[in-house]
This record gives sequence, structure tokens and C-alpha cells, in this order.
Amino acid sequence: MGRKIPAKKHRGVKDPLIQQARRLQSLKGKINAPPKDPDEQPVPRSLTELFAFQNKDQDVVKKKKKHNSSTNASAKTSAGRNPISKLKQLPGETGRGFSLRINSAIRALNEPTEHLDYPMLQEEDREDGRGALMENWRERRRQKKEKRVGEQQQEPRLGRVQRLAAKKQEQKKAKEEAARPELVYERVTFGEVTHAPPALPPPRHGKTTDGAQRPGRRQLLLTGILTGGGGGAGGGAEIREKERRERARLDVVAAYRSIKKQRRLEEKETRTRGRKRDT
Repeated sequence: MGRKIPAKKHRGVKDPLIQQARRLQSLKGKINAPPKDPDEQPVPRSLTELFAFQNKDQDVVKKKKKHNSSTNASAKTSAGRNPISKLKQLPGETGRGFSLRINSAIRALNEPTEHLDYPMLQEEDREDGRGALMENWRERRRQKKEKRVGEQQQEPRLGRVQRLAAKKQEQKKAKEEAARPELVYERVTFGEVTHAPPALPPPRHGKTTDGAQRPGRRQLLLTGILTGGGGGAGGGAEIREKERRERARLDVVAAYRSIKKQRRLEEKETRTRGRKRDT
């Protein structure tokens, strides 16, 4: 069920014709009313916007005049309020003298008139106060500069992830240091005699040869030239083995070619037989 819309209560039966007549009477002077002056023709807004550029300069001039009048009025009011603005440069007075006179007038307005009888004392108080202010200002600047330099020199704070990474790196370095074997130095005393060279252990991944090489297995320059690049007594056996493998490879290739040729002949015969049957 929808919401009940509040409306005016109708108390009794009202005549709709009377209501319509009352409504038309209220709108009689608003709808289809003739113009008061038949010779007057209102200008449409689109036409005024179209020719607005002609009156643009006039509006600017009016605004400037209005602005100048306001500035003049403000200048007059400020001149009336501020007596220093009424000061003018006297004939024959230099610019420096005029500026000093203005400064003295401003000082007389702003500073208290307690030491008029003792101008020297007033000047000393002013100088001392200014010196104290300047000293305080310099001290504040120095403190700010020291603070800024200290912040720049201070190391940046590390985040949680960076701290954990640094800790893991330190632990890894400590483990590597612990796993590294300790260096042992041999102490040779003065006058010690050795009757044989030290027996060094063979390398872990190197070739182990028990003693010197055998005469037939030495890789000499002369044996390489005589055998055509072979190596000593075993060079001829290696060459013969290579020749045997090459002959076996050629035999296999020849057998493969013969088998392929035989298959081609058989396919050709089957094709010719099929053609004869068709004919």
C-alpha cells in the first residue's frame, strides 16, 4: 500500500465552474495581455549578445573611472588618517634629507615619548635593544643550521624488512666464518735438515699418474709428426679402428640405398600392373 499524500481537505461540494472562473480572473492580466505601449518593441537577448562588443569599450572606461574614483577616495581617507602622507619635499631639500625626515616622523609616531628630555639615552636604549634582537636572531639561525646538519648526518632508519635482511646477512657471514677451515702454518726451526721432498696429496679432481709417464705414451712432437697426428704406439691402432668404423658406415649406407631402390622398383611394378588391369 502506497504512502498517503497529504492534501487539502474538501469540505463540502465545490462548484468547478466557479473555481475555473476565479482562476481565470487571477490570470487575466498575465496571459495574452496586450502591451502597455504598442510602439515599444523589446529587443531579444540574442540580439543584445550579438552587438555586445560595441559597448565593451564603454564598459571598460566606466569601470576604470569607477576604480580611479575609489582609489582617489581611499587615498584621501588614508591621507586624512596618516599625517606622514601629507609630508612633501621642501624646495632645495635633498632626497636623503627628505627620507631622513620621514623616518624621524615615523619613529616619533611609533616609539614612546618617555625619554624626550634625554635623546642620547633613548638612542642608546634603541641600539641596545636592536643588538639584542639581532643576537637572538643569529642564535636561532645557528641552532636551526646545526639541527639540519645533524639530521642530514644521521643514518636513515631501516624498516622491518630491511632489518631482517641485514640480520640474515650477518648470520650467514658468521656461519661462513665458522665453517672456514683454520689455517695451519708449519714451523721450521733453524738448522733443520730434510732428506726428501714433502709428499703432497694429489688434487681432488686432477689426473693421478703414478710416477713418470711410460715411453710409449709420451706426447712428443716427433712421434706426432711421424704418425700423422697420432700419439706414439697407440696411434696406429686408433687409425685402424677409425678406418674400420668408416668402412662399416659405408656398408650400412650402401645397404640402405639398395633397400630403398628395391622398394621403388616394387612400387613401380605394382603401378604398371594396375594400369594394365584398367585397360
